[in-house]
Amino acid sequence: MVISTLLATFLAGVVESIETLTVVLAAGLSRNWKSAYFGLLAGILTLALVILIVGKVVINVLPLHLLNVVIGLFLLLFGSRWLVKAVQRYGGAKTLRDESEAFERMSSKLSRDEQRITAWEIDRVAFSATYGATVLEGSEVAFAVISFGSIAHMMPYALIGSAAGIVAVAFLGMMFRRPLASAPENGIKYVVGVMLTALGTLWTGEGVGVHWVLGDASYPGLLAVYVLFSIALILIVKGLSGTRGRTGGFASAEAAVRRPQENL
Repeated sequence: MVISTLLATFLAGVVESIETLTVVLAAGLSRNWKSAYFGLLAGILTLALVILIVGKVVINVLPLHLLNVVIGLFLLLFGSRWLVKAVQRYGGAKTLRDESEAFERMSSKLSRDEQRITAWEIDRVAFSATYGATVLEGSEVAFAVISFGSIAHMMPYALIGSAAGIVAVAFLGMMFRRPLASAPENGIKYVVGVMLTALGTLWTGEGVGVHWVLGDASYPGLLAVYVLFSIALILIVKGLSGTRGRTGGFASAEAAVRRPQENL
């Protein structure tokens, strides 16, 4: 479970940080770097408080069986949502997110406000944009951390995994000063979606009294079931959407269906 916790939270941190990075870069380059960083920091502190407060309340108030059901259902909700989007994009029914276009669109939007500030003032436009993006995108990562920390007692590993993902994306973004448009974002969402959905199934089942013969060792089997099921769905969606041609794995599948517009 330690490896699953580290991997799931790391990948969740990566995929959400990629989208947040796009907004931070747009705000910094088109508005003001200081204000963009302050908004980012304020958003991270907000999420840290949410993890601390909600995590303690959940652990101390809810009985274990109810905790399993509540957290399991939320993991099913978040995981299946990511998984469905990934399946739709691999099947050609939904276009892939284009970080370069999202960056241009956000930069254009932020540039319209002609607020002028002194060296000591905060640009409210840049601050609001990065703060909102950090809290919005990071909320799912925060929930993943709370989930692993409250049920599996893996809070330290969940925090390490998510922090490592965020730091990795931040390092690459600040080094290149451009969106990570070539990152296999949909592939990462697919992997995290499968992992969270399988884990949600395991914990929800335990909460309602399902006896898993292998206990936590049933998790790999659930992963395999969801992988096979999702591959079947991708093939069905491809047929329904009229997508043709060979796609050599996730990376080439993303390249094949990438479009200039973005469907969130």
